[in-house]
Amino acid sequence: MSDEGTSKIKFIDKDRRRIELNLGGLSVGFPLNAIPDAVYEAIANAVNKSSSSSETINELYIGPLTKPSVATLNASNIFPINSARKVIRLTLTDETIEDIIDDFEGAELAFQGRPFEDTLDERIDLYQKMMLDDSKIDRFRLGAVEMYGDQTYQNILRDPRITLNMFWTQDNNKVARSFQINCIAEVIPPGTPFYRYMRVMRRLFSSTLIDTDRRSPDYVCAYKFWVCEAKDKSLTPKTGFVPD
Repeated sequence: MSDEGTSKIKFIDKDRRRIELNLGGLSVGFPLNAIPDAVYEAIANAVNKSSSSSETINELYIGPLTKPSVATLNASNIFPINSARKVIRLTLTDETIEDIIDDFEGAELAFQGRPFEDTLDERIDLYQKMMLDDSKIDRFRLGAVEMYGDQTYQNILRDPRITLNMFWTQDNNKVARSFQINCIAEVIPPGTPFYRYMRVMRRLFSSTLIDTDRRSPDYVCAYKFWVCEAKDKSLTPKTGFVPD
């Protein structure tokens, strides 16, 4: 559970599928729902050995499925919506993370000292191993890290309501899929098992170091994006329509 003064989350009840926040001194309840099946399956299948190295990196770090825009609110600004793209990941359950985190970090550490390209297949194997057992994945949330601690982070501290905008194209029929997912962001501090898990998941397919212009080389925090509602905004093909 997060600190109330940080993320303002009072409790998360998976059995009742409810999240309660303290917003402006008022207790406000929100529904808790599962990641839409289409989104879950697309993210779970984003990494596979049949893809080229460049396709794998694009899927995980460039594409708007796993790097969607994250919209946050600052009502005091003249333009109150802030939007930033963030890499997101499926997350294992907290119990599973506690069981595997030491081995997970050790496996990532073993890649150091070798060229990134030489370890890519091993990195894919490790990622797929983490996602192999569907029962160990938390279907109610997505995960991310905070690299800079700037506007997105400050907005979430004030108001943890966020919106993810995802877009991808299905290879089998080229239909464009799009979802708006409204979430509550829980701030997870450094040193915790979930933070350590997300740190590895964020770095696993990263081939370059990014200068965050901060004294600490580590991430500010990790996020649990708890899913409240999802809106399917996919384009629907029209019968008889022939594109140019």
